[in-house]
Amino acid sequence: MAENGECLSCQVPKIQLRFHGDTAMYQPVIALALFAATSAHANDTDDLIATDQRMQHAFVARDVAALEAIFTDDYTLVLSSGTERTKAMILADVASPDVRWEINETSGWEVKVHGDMAIIVATLHQKGVDHGTRFDSNVKFSDTYIRDRGRWRNIHAHASKAVDVKAG
Repeated sequence: MAENGECLSCQVPKIQLRFHGDTAMYQPVIALALFAATSAHANDTDDLIATDQRMQHAFVARDVAALEAIFTDDYTLVLSSGTERTKAMILADVASPDVRWEINETSGWEVKVHGDMAIIVATLHQKGVDHGTRFDSNVKFSDTYIRDRGRWRNIHAHASKAVDVKAG
């Protein structure tokens, strides 16, 4: 976010065009192209946030099929400890009666889209029980998505303990 509260990744770049001859005939085409570019980026951002929300809810709902569809087969999660978790390991946890998420909610999304690749940075509040041990934590995460046959899929994630950082 910019200091004025505007989304930096949502800004449309300034374009300088030079035409020769009658420019009036180009104006509708330019307007349509700029609208399409802005609209596509907004739709991708909305789709990515919706995918993230479905993914986080799938942990609470124990929806292994939803996670199977969202994670790529080579998905890897790197925890703040440096431990790596594969798709198979995470799906096993979701299916296990010994692991339960009561809360798994994301906030403060920052979405960066670059063609068929995107990164989400956000905060995740998780609360539940892991093999008899209660947990309640906030983590800062980054998820890397790729567009695969028209849908966004999570290929990699990194989670860090959320800390307040003061500029100074």
